[in-house]
Amino acid sequence: MKTTTLLLTPLVIMVGLATQSMATEESNITTGSTLGYYSKPGAAIDMTFTSTNVQSNETSDVNITLITTAPSGTIQVGFSFDENLTQISSVEENLSFQISPQQKEYPINLQVASQKDGLYYIRLLTQVNGKMRSFAIPITVGKPVAKTKSKNIMKAMNGENISVSKAIETITVLDEE
Repeated sequence: MKTTTLLLTPLVIMVGLATQSMATEESNITTGSTLGYYSKPGAAIDMTFTSTNVQSNETSDVNITLITTAPSGTIQVGFSFDENLTQISSVEENLSFQISPQQKEYPINLQVASQKDGLYYIRLLTQVNGKMRSFAIPITVGKPVAKTKSKNIMKAMNGENISVSKAIETITVLDEE
């Protein structure tokens, strides 16, 4: 009995330590996906992402995968970063991907950093064959501080908060007969 206990104790301790280190590594990563959730009708694009939670002045790796069901066309992507969030890697502000039937996933790898703790967002405005969809990817730096009232929030007449976002609108004039 003592021999079995002596042999199994180090094994149990090692398994426990390995499990604890895996949990620590996993909690340091934020993941998200729009797959399986409501999407704008006609916008044939979804997104998954992973980002590392870092301390201030450290670099966070952000891996974004755009997924489309469109058989052909072009994916156009525009980026914007929250104030105090700096892009470290050299990815163009406006990207485009040519869609091919053999490829449905289009990866984008970024690196960002901030000198201040907080919860920041990378915003993507995507367009696939004329249909637009926007995404926001959270980036955690240090311990996020509670944000004060945002300058982009307005109040409706009934007191409900309204978020004002950047958008592109196309107006077509139909000929009258």
